[in-house]
Amino acid sequence: MKPLIVLGTAVMLSPISFAQDSIFPIWGEQAAQRGHTLPKPYGLSLSYMDISNPITIDNINLTGGIGDVIDIDATKAEFEGSNVTLRGDVWLLPFLNVYGILGYTQAQSTAKIDSISLAGLPIPVDGAKFTLDMDGITYGIGTTVAGGINNWFALLDINYTYTDIDAIDGSIKTFVAAPRVGHRWQYDGGRELRVFVGAMYQDVQQHLSGDIKALGLDLGDMNFLIDDTRFEVSQRTEQKWNALAGFQYSINRDWDVLAEAGFGQRKSAFVSLGRRF
Repeated sequence: MKPLIVLGTAVMLSPISFAQDSIFPIWGEQAAQRGHTLPKPYGLSLSYMDISNPITIDNINLTGGIGDVIDIDATKAEFEGSNVTLRGDVWLLPFLNVYGILGYTQAQSTAKIDSISLAGLPIPVDGAKFTLDMDGITYGIGTTVAGGINNWFALLDINYTYTDIDAIDGSIKTFVAAPRVGHRWQYDGGRELRVFVGAMYQDVQQHLSGDIKALGLDLGDMNFLIDDTRFEVSQRTEQKWNALAGFQYSINRDWDVLAEAGFGQRKSAFVSLGRRF
């Protein structure tokens, strides 16, 4: 994760410049002639997000070893994670932005085991849990559609990301759609404050597999039972919608900071530093 932060900081602080006669955004000149103030066409931002969310376990399947005669039942888990991402974007049209994401995710889900049975015979599992560590590279694409009347604005952000897990076989696929509405205040020198509220729809699908010992499962004196046994787990977000509130402050036309918090069953905190060219 540190190399990504260093790369992002170096790129954002470097004296990069683009030609002022960029073709983007298309129809930008016409929009400016009508009195609209447009952002510079290209952007880079470095962001950090922290999230916690209950998830539903759809399936636990065991194979190899004694996987054919042992059953583990768990239905709920708690997901906690964070990621650092570098995002590059361009305004293709005055109302349409497209972007790409590259980052690193560190996450963990912890599930309480409801029951374990061996050949139909129950095994005591008081307080037993299993943990999945899900660290890996995240990449994705997205788009933002924006519009407004006077100082009121609305936007819809949609993105899809894929995280390739390092320690175990598996991936996290995430689809996000987030509508927001808000108000802006403009000041001298290109400074601008935007305050907004909204909601986020997040559909997360996790498909993971590996040696069952990677789950951190502890059966005490009976641990030998799970030698050479592998697992497959499918799980997903339990609550897909949550509320959002945040602000974006443009220090000038080149730099801005954004902070956002999510509320509800899914809780999140997001902060970003961006530069436009």
